[in-house]
Amino acid sequence: MTKSRPSTPFAPPPIMRRRLPLLIAAFFLFFLFRSLLPVFAPNPRRVVGGKWLPDYEVQDVPRYLHHSPYRDAPDHDFERRVSEALSEIEENVLSGNGDRVAEERIWQIRLGDTGAGDGQPERGADSLAFTASNGEWAYTLVTDDPAKHFITEILAAVPELNTLYDSYPYHVMRSDLLRYLLLWYYGGYYADSDVYPAKSIKECPSLAPLFGESINANISLAVGIEIDEPHASPQLMRDWHWIRTYGLIQYTFYAPQRFSPLLREVIVRVLSHTRQHNRYSLPFVGPQYNEKTILEVTGPGVFTDAILDALSDALPTTHSLITASVEADKGINDLVTGTWGERTRRLTWAPFHKIHQPVCVDAQEATAGKSMGGVCVLPINAWGNGQRHSGAEGFGSPQACINHRFGGSWKKDWWHRHFG
Repeated sequence: MTKSRPSTPFAPPPIMRRRLPLLIAAFFLFFLFRSLLPVFAPNPRRVVGGKWLPDYEVQDVPRYLHHSPYRDAPDHDFERRVSEALSEIEENVLSGNGDRVAEERIWQIRLGDTGAGDGQPERGADSLAFTASNGEWAYTLVTDDPAKHFITEILAAVPELNTLYDSYPYHVMRSDLLRYLLLWYYGGYYADSDVYPAKSIKECPSLAPLFGESINANISLAVGIEIDEPHASPQLMRDWHWIRTYGLIQYTFYAPQRFSPLLREVIVRVLSHTRQHNRYSLPFVGPQYNEKTILEVTGPGVFTDAILDALSDALPTTHSLITASVEADKGINDLVTGTWGERTRRLTWAPFHKIHQPVCVDAQEATAGKSMGGVCVLPINAWGNGQRHSGAEGFGSPQACINHRFGGSWKKDWWHRHFG
């Protein structure tokens, strides 16, 4: 009697074993075809760093003003309560002999990382290089437990802050909100962990107004430019995964003063938009976010809008930046409202398009009774080099102060990593 051979657990059926080499070969040929197609195409697309560059499609009419859908029906009462709670915290700190001038401290955030056995996250080479080049600055790496203590104890009076912070399904969103809160409360310099130095902070030419003999005590925030493509077509925006034709950097920014009114407005907007988004969540499922809504609710979209809107509200309508915005709107009519075609006098992106020197607004330029803290907007080649758009130069640009590798970008899913 012939013994039957024992079957191998989980062994694929014979037909699958025969077809598996064919599937592997087909998969290999697909990737080979995909990589060679740009070379032999009639109008080959450029490949940089192993990725295709999107076709540079532009429109005749630029767009210097974006309207977020989250501002269609905002909860002004909730926003007022959040703003008042933050202002009360500020008043309590300063009345207790707290100093408005920020300590020279670098902040980085690492959430959801318990480290390699000792409970401490391992810092990468970029993070170590950044602090080494700024040795006179103190350094704090904020992890989950200190972040939670900060929110539930120091900022406990902020309406719904802890609930909304916990509602985020992704650490990147908690990190977004946390960086705004930290620099609003403590001030200092925030940098993502994949930011590395081209120059030390104080040697950065674009930050000269904030250091040395030219120090300006009326600036509460310095921000950089990440996207400056007001003529971008809708297709180009889709290719680059942009939600604006312009945008400010929030992977690094500097608050030389505590309690910047600009950052306060960012925090108010983030909490308001999060609350609004959560209202439409499915029961028992929780808030759902995609790339666009993350950028809009906690990322550079809300960061950019809040700062421009806060400046618009605080500056007199005769201010040079607002005058330049209104002048640039002629022929575009994004600012035209009402039946008589009046133009709303407000700040748009226009005065920051293609700047080569910092554009600084002193806090004293605000309308009487308004507070915006003062801001410096740095040109793209200070903090935004290495990109393939917006006039950015390479990492070796003489104007480069910090460079961002985008190595840990949360937007890079499997498809984007392979196909750009």
